[in-house]
Amino acid sequence: MRDLVPPLGEDWLRISSTFRECTMSSLFSGPIFGVRMRLSPSTGAQPVYAEIVVDIEPLEGGTNEFEFVSLAHPLRAEFAAAVESGLRDELNSQVATRGLSSVFEGAGVRVTLTTARSHDVDSSVSAFLTVARLAVRAAIERRRRS
Repeated sequence: MRDLVPPLGEDWLRISSTFRECTMSSLFSGPIFGVRMRLSPSTGAQPVYAEIVVDIEPLEGGTNEFEFVSLAHPLRAEFAAAVESGLRDELNSQVATRGLSSVFEGAGVRVTLTTARSHDVDSSVSAFLTVARLAVRAAIERRRRS
């Protein structure tokens, strides 16, 4: 297993894309930091391991845009792409099913992958896709409780 902590500076990989527009209010009233989610193998199950920590915050100047910030290295490209896809899909799904206009009122969303852990044998694209979706759900639950 490797701990991946993002360095400051130019090693960041920035991916921006349009965030889906809907109709009413926002999913979060403010930023949510340090959302940790981990999948690990249980006895007798197929090997699956992925762990991420993400921050979800408003993207200033962006309306209904999604910006995913991740490490270019050492997280494998397909794992980083799976995290981005899982985050985007779950945010879109939550906004659409709740009839909302955006994740944050009048702003886009920046999701920063601050930490990621993988295993050379037990990690997979589907594990990172799943853990990303679960991280969004955990952030929503955390916001609901506060």
